[in-house]
Amino acid sequence: MGILKRKGERTATVTVRVPRSVRVELDRLWDETAKAGFDLNGTLSETVVRVTRQIREELGQATQAMKAGEGSSNANGIDGSVAGAKKLVS
Repeated sequence: MGILKRKGERTATVTVRVPRSVRVELDRLWDETAKAGFDLNGTLSETVVRVTRQIREELGQATQAMKAGEGSSNANGIDGSVAGAKKLVS
């Protein structure tokens, strides 16, 4: 186990709108966690990183599922193909 520690990725500020009640609660939590010796900002930052990765993963899965369905015109159970039309007419 080495002593040297790699520098972390540089950070940037992100602004997100939340309900006023959440902002009030976060302000209280920042004060309380700071007094207790905890790093709420670090905790929130790590949470945003995890959620961002989860969103990317879910979006990738949804995109793949949509692409897999592009070859089929069977949206909402309706077969819009010519073969499907012939079945209805017969």
